[in-house]
Amino acid sequence: MKKVFVYLSLIAFAACTAPEVVDTRVGFGGEDGSVGIGSQASVDVVVSLDAAWKNWDTETMSEFLAIDGEFSFDDGRVAEGSDAFLAIVEKEGSMDTSYSWDMFYAFSVNLENDTVGGEWVNAGFNVEGTYLEEVIEKTTFNEWYYVLDGKVTNWSSHKRKRNN
Repeated sequence: MKKVFVYLSLIAFAACTAPEVVDTRVGFGGEDGSVGIGSQASVDVVVSLDAAWKNWDTETMSEFLAIDGEFSFDDGRVAEGSDAFLAIVEKEGSMDTSYSWDMFYAFSVNLENDTVGGEWVNAGFNVEGTYLEEVIEKTTFNEWYYVLDGKVTNWSSHKRKRNN
């Protein structure tokens, strides 16, 4: 009888002990609630867009941009729509100063109460501007991309000078 009581007590204790649930959402996004880890698919959109941009391939870039997107440059310019954005990219690609860069991180997050269904991707870039084969500018860019259905619908870019 004693063994039965101990056995039933152990079963009852085990049944009442639920595994601890780990909340994977942290921080906050205003009225959009807490922040969670997004998907690799959204990061892949940004990586593909960057690969096309490095080659100044605006046709391929357009595949990853929403036609009615909003694109905010670090200098305050705002391009309404992908055509306006790509026109600026083409103009910058034809200037005398050439730019090279590497993406050194990218991650995706989503907001708990986002009713649209997209994800934000944050990416960082080290950039060098060269004129007549001399490096004249070293900067780091921090960029945010809102990716919805495989297209960037919102983009903002911020930069700071690097000393190294």
